[in-house]
Amino acid sequence: MARTNLRYTYIAKGRYWRFRHSKIGDVPLPEQPGSEAFHKRYSELMAKVNKAEPTENRQSLAWLTAKYRKSVELASLSDATQKDYLQTLDLIDREMGDQPFAFVTRKMIKAVRDDYAATPRKAHKIKQMMSRLYSWAEEDDLVAEGFNPAAGIKKLSRKGGEKEYVVWSEAEIALMLKETPAFMKTVILVTLYTGQRVADVARMTWQQFQGDVVRVRQSKTGNPLIIACHPVLRDHLNDLRRKLDADGKRGIMICTSAVGRPYNANSLSSAVGRAVRAVEEMPNDRSLHGLRYAAGSMLEEAGCTVAEIESVLGHETFKMALKYASQRLRSKAAMEKAEHA
Repeated sequence: MARTNLRYTYIAKGRYWRFRHSKIGDVPLPEQPGSEAFHKRYSELMAKVNKAEPTENRQSLAWLTAKYRKSVELASLSDATQKDYLQTLDLIDREMGDQPFAFVTRKMIKAVRDDYAATPRKAHKIKQMMSRLYSWAEEDDLVAEGFNPAAGIKKLSRKGGEKEYVVWSEAEIALMLKETPAFMKTVILVTLYTGQRVADVARMTWQQFQGDVVRVRQSKTGNPLIIACHPVLRDHLNDLRRKLDADGKRGIMICTSAVGRPYNANSLSSAVGRAVRAVEEMPNDRSLHGLRYAAGSMLEEAGCTVAEIESVLGHETFKMALKYASQRLRSKAAMEKAEHA
């Protein structure tokens, strides 16, 4: 008698699927898993079991997602990542929660993903979350080994190609530092000289600034970093701290609004967008993501190694920063040659 990943089933003589439960008995199942007849009969028998045992429907995808919500794996992730995962799980529950998780197919997942094709990022999150969910379920022996219906589903292409954040030029950085209010100048300098993501800039505390270094635990990766503090940033933060202490206004966070309120990732991104639009000479499409790329290109031009830059920015951001820095250096060299020709 071979065991299966379908609750209350087993395979007799290596061929025949049967259903066994104390309230139902031992009954045969037609055909094989995946067939309409098998699915229909299995659902009927499970309905009888659930009626006999008034408990949660342990065959449903909603049951599986509920179990994952309580898992150590989810609890070990950062707060921001947990929130993101839970929102996607809520969407999956709404769209597919009543489906038996052992019968979910690639076609079903693609159909749900395609319903959100207008928002490619959300569509891809559905695929990613389903793949992670089934990988976790396999590790907990809740599905058969290798069963992951989300595996192999390709990422939807974004209309017009993948969005690329525009890297800030040196002139644009200088312009913003000159024209923007003092509180926004702090945001720009912290992002430029630490190269951190928006969420990590928003949650950076005065305790993390230790004079010669800034200590960061990245919210996305969980990586602890010790970043040498650039003299420009160090002098700015020392002056700011002295001023805030003198006025009795220093809080926990380094980056705050004009009235001293802390930011989250979304509110900080919005605040930077408003500050950019308020400066007439600045292009409106500049963002903190683009300033992070500028930080990477600055490190590359300073002679930092690939490993050094990736350890701060991450692989994808490094690639974009390197692309920008290399192009800028080549164009500069080209103009110098043209000048001497």
